[in-house]
Amino acid sequence: MHAIHSRFFLAVQLPELSFSDRITPAKLTEIALLILIAWIAIQWLSKLLNLLGNKIPRSRFLMKLLEPASRIGIWFVVMFAIIHILAPEHEAFWASLASLGLAIGLGAQDLIKNVIGGIIVLIDRPYQLGDRVRIGDAYGEIDHIGLRSTKLTTPEDTRVTIPNLDILNRQVFNANSGVPDCQVVTDLYLPPDASPDSAVEIGYEAAACSPYLLAQKPIVVLVAHGFDRRPYVRLRIKAYVFDHRHEPKMMSDITSRATREFIRLGFLKGWESEGIRPATQ
Repeated sequence: MHAIHSRFFLAVQLPELSFSDRITPAKLTEIALLILIAWIAIQWLSKLLNLLGNKIPRSRFLMKLLEPASRIGIWFVVMFAIIHILAPEHEAFWASLASLGLAIGLGAQDLIKNVIGGIIVLIDRPYQLGDRVRIGDAYGEIDHIGLRSTKLTTPEDTRVTIPNLDILNRQVFNANSGVPDCQVVTDLYLPPDASPDSAVEIGYEAAACSPYLLAQKPIVVLVAHGFDRRPYVRLRIKAYVFDHRHEPKMMSDITSRATREFIRLGFLKGWESEGIRPATQ
């Protein structure tokens, strides 16, 4: 008889303690309003930081560093506020938080791993907003660092989304590390009979005359022989662009200037003898 009464007591009491009874239309409205306010605040903050970065160019990377940290911080505050709304009592709050953590841990393990990866990215800082990086096969400018993923835009204007968990397991190559300038490497190929000294001089002048050059940093021109179905001379020009966003333009400018001079001096006649006619720039 005692066991029967105990079962009946539990059957009656458990619905009163269920989490669903804590959800009311008023609380749902409050939660929706809280999320809306957070979203508006994030949008406003992002525009403000971008405006400050454009107004003060030297602080552009500092503003970009603050944006993802503030966005993630706001969403964490919103998450704890929602739990507090649903479970205002101290004991219920921690019980609900533990239940939510268990449910998420069991049902969304990959999401949690990506969130942890996002936090590690913010702490370790292998890159920040505005950096030009290579992650795996993707190369471009970081324009979003979120809790779940990082997004970059390639020079071909393609958006690439990379889960934060994958970033922790890959090598990250950062071209500028929080500063506007970065090194631009331009490879040009010449026939094997081209004069190395003259080629180096032309490559140096092409880089030095580029309007995108950061003159305070050195220009390095290297020459090497190679073979790929036919022998060739590779001219590698290393120079710094004053703003990494102009990297493709600087590569194109150096290539055009050097190629015009190679054609004028007849450096590319070796290719013509093999039926390869270089296009004028």
